[in-house]
Amino acid sequence: MLAPIPVPETEPATELIDGRLVRKMSPKRRHQALEARWMQALNAWAGARGEAYHEWRHTFTAPGFTFASLVPDVAYDSRAVLDQLGDADAVAPPRAPEFAVEILSSGDSERELDWKIAAYLAGGTRVVFVVDPPNRTVIAHAAGSVTRFGAGETVTHATLPGFTYAVDAMFAGLYLGA
Repeated sequence: MLAPIPVPETEPATELIDGRLVRKMSPKRRHQALEARWMQALNAWAGARGEAYHEWRHTFTAPGFTFASLVPDVAYDSRAVLDQLGDADAVAPPRAPEFAVEILSSGDSERELDWKIAAYLAGGTRVVFVVDPPNRTVIAHAAGSVTRFGAGETVTHATLPGFTYAVDAMFAGLYLGA
């Protein structure tokens, strides 16, 4: 399916959010470190069952939403989904990711984030983890539920059996006092 608005290839990436082209912020060191840590945690959990990548474009439609071309900070798709897509489509999947991680940046729009979370979920994403560095929290958004994880807690979710990620370890060494 073709996008109604062409999405230019830019650095940093441009996303199509609610019918508008929105350029992502250039990630800073701490943001990139969190991306890498989430990618490593998801890939370690998945093993050969799937793949997680940072800044992996997924282009899709979802019931009730305009066409979306989103570049989550980290996206995960299972081996079954990747095999079904084939090598060519797996480069930029024409579907919502199975799991997405969005790491908040100071310039992020709450309205755009809310739209992205809702579009991901309507498009079939099982859980969207929103990482809030200033508050050192993670909020898991899934169909019908929102779960908040803070200091001293471990991120888990029923859609990722066996996945655990300690919030304190996630932020360790990245911020003063961590």
